[in-house]
Amino acid sequence: MGESKQLARPRSATAGLDAAGGLVWRVNDGRLEVLLVHRPRYDDWSWPKGKLKAGEDLITCAWREVLEETGRQVVIGRPLPKVAYPLASGRIKTVYYWAARLADDADNPAICARPAVAVASQREVDRTRWLPVGQALRRLTRPTDRVPLLKLRQHFERGRLETRPVVVLRHAQAVPRGGWAKPDSQRPLTDGGGTTARCEVPLLAALGVRQVISSPWLRCRATVRLFANRARLAVTTSRWLTETDAAERPERARGLMSRVLKGGPPVVICSHRPVLPLLFDVVGQRATSQVHRSLAAGPLAAGEAAIAHTAHTASGKVKVVALDRIRPATT
Repeated sequence: MGESKQLARPRSATAGLDAAGGLVWRVNDGRLEVLLVHRPRYDDWSWPKGKLKAGEDLITCAWREVLEETGRQVVIGRPLPKVAYPLASGRIKTVYYWAARLADDADNPAICARPAVAVASQREVDRTRWLPVGQALRRLTRPTDRVPLLKLRQHFERGRLETRPVVVLRHAQAVPRGGWAKPDSQRPLTDGGGTTARCEVPLLAALGVRQVISSPWLRCRATVRLFANRARLAVTTSRWLTETDAAERPERARGLMSRVLKGGPPVVICSHRPVLPLLFDVVGQRATSQVHRSLAAGPLAAGEAAIAHTAHTASGKVKVVALDRIRPATT
């Protein structure tokens, strides 16, 4: 079964405390190993994790915390079970986890788009250690930290740990149609939409996106342009992602999505709200039942991303094994 999440920044400081982190993994001589960190303040072994900063979504936070606490660039993969526990203040802390593979040379475009991050001091994290899963289960200080590790091992044993993201992105907020006298295709983003577009950059970079496909209409291109520029990637446009052409030839939009899901580099597709159901229809055809339920959760908000994590089955077919829904925070 795949996991799915619908995530957003916490709305209220009294509701609880959200944090994010990653289980960094590698395969060494056919054996799965994970990277643990030691915090001298608590004298515990755990996963790299931490609280969200202003303007961050949970996936960006997970990537940043891994880099801060381990010094290693990673690519965020499929979601893992979250862990919740009470703090001394009485608030509940919830940590969202993702699988995180080590970045390689192919990930350089995404790495170029990432903001600079300062590595944590020795007072915060003084040791890191690669351990096989069995040893890691014994070394972890907090029993609840074993839950995401057991799921990580299960994905590895089933051959579905290494995944490829296909990001479906609704363009950020544009100026209203009613107040726009020029062609609809030229409607720009609002100031708030521009802020959202800037917040998309670290999210797409954390996922290792290396291909950008967009509707040619301005509001879509403007949503992904900054990421593409920083990653030094071209933006490929398709008329079949526009509202008018998708309405006239919906099979073309579905066909584009089907081709993208079959393979290629990690990709983002930016389009319009009326087009997204066509794309999600194709995602649903390749999805697990749990992913289906998340697809039915409602339309994406402006600037929200649905991340379809795909993996190959034993028969060679591509399956959507997990889905994240992330609405980028604003600064």
